[in-house]
Amino acid sequence: MPPPLPAADAGDRPVVLLSQPLFPEFMAALEGRYQFVLAEDADAATAAEARVLLVPGLKKVTAEVIDRFPKLELVSATPVGVDHVDLAACRRRGLAVTNAGPAFAADSADYAVGLVVAVLRRVVAADAYVRRGRWATDGGYPLTTKISDV
Repeated sequence: MPPPLPAADAGDRPVVLLSQPLFPEFMAALEGRYQFVLAEDADAATAAEARVLLVPGLKKVTAEVIDRFPKLELVSATPVGVDHVDLAACRRRGLAVTNAGPAFAADSADYAVGLVVAVLRRVVAADAYVRRGRWATDGGYPLTTKISDV
């Protein structure tokens, strides 16, 4: 992970609303540059000045949420999709909406391949077999589906 950006003075930090808490690593990389406030906890003054809503997960962003923030200009979602964002409400308000796009595509593909291997080779069941001590009492774990002929 790259080093955190230099901190700004407290009064100079723009308010960024969060639909839900940030992942700790994400927060560590950005803290000091922005003033993060959970959207549901925003007081009237914060709600009146906030221009960005960061959506670090799949929490629904409804018209009611959007309407609480009169100066909102941008909804930025970290997931690949924006199915959880009320796009019609954003269009009515003229809000820009963005997401992570293909930024996590390679990671998602890696996880998908890993899950296929884990299922076909019954990795979780084999792990439980060994942890319960069955290797010593029942012998080797039964062979499972091969992924290749290598």
